[in-house]
Amino acid sequence: MKRLLPILILFGSHVANAYEFKLQFTPQGGALGLNVAGYQFNANANTVSGDCSYYTVTSTGGRGGHSVRTNHYNACTWDVYGNLVSMAPVTSPVPAPAQITVNGTQIVYAVLNTSTAGRDSRGFGFVNTLSSHYSWTTANSSYAVIPYARFPISATLVSDGDFPLAFDSAGATATISGLVTTSGGKASVVSTTCGSSVQVGTGCTVNVSYDPTAIACTASPYGYAYTGIDLSLVTDAGTTTDFTEGFTVTGVPICDD
Repeated sequence: MKRLLPILILFGSHVANAYEFKLQFTPQGGALGLNVAGYQFNANANTVSGDCSYYTVTSTGGRGGHSVRTNHYNACTWDVYGNLVSMAPVTSPVPAPAQITVNGTQIVYAVLNTSTAGRDSRGFGFVNTLSSHYSWTTANSSYAVIPYARFPISATLVSDGDFPLAFDSAGATATISGLVTTSGGKASVVSTTCGSSVQVGTGCTVNVSYDPTAIACTASPYGYAYTGIDLSLVTDAGTTTDFTEGFTVTGVPICDD
């Protein structure tokens, strides 16, 4: 996800809604006992540090074999939108400070002005940050069966953060699904109603043209191609999901053997 460099506002009398951004961390396969939590805001107020530890279990195999537990203790740092900035192995788990409060499912370990960080009892670390934000009001990650012809897609979003959404641009790319599709076709943004600033509570639409006829042929005996589009925005919002849609394209020429 591309985004503009955020200007974080942490002071003032603005009443905070703030968004819960998950602290991103992907352990190796087979991870057990994963703990991801934000324990403190760092001095520059632009990062959160905490624990990102887990363990793995392997078997020695053979008769009489036994399981071996390996601990993976790490100290992690994230930006205020939950994106992982750094990870460093440590010899023991990062000690958790005393919890400050419990807010619903959120166990809060750190507070800085209107921002909080900690661990959500639903199984992930979090940071709550005042920020611009947007959500797709058009059904995201949907699926459609379309003919071998240009297909229009309109995706509408709403600015639902604490500040107006700074909108810079949008881009669309075609994607391939499965082995019978030789290429993804072509996707392009043709227009948008989004201005440079989308006020809180208002929405705008990005219009995409998807052209599957750029797919020369398919290996499917039924003339199908399996494709999709990915629409990404350049804004000042934090981690936000791209808009995607998947397609089965019918009537595609079948490749000669």
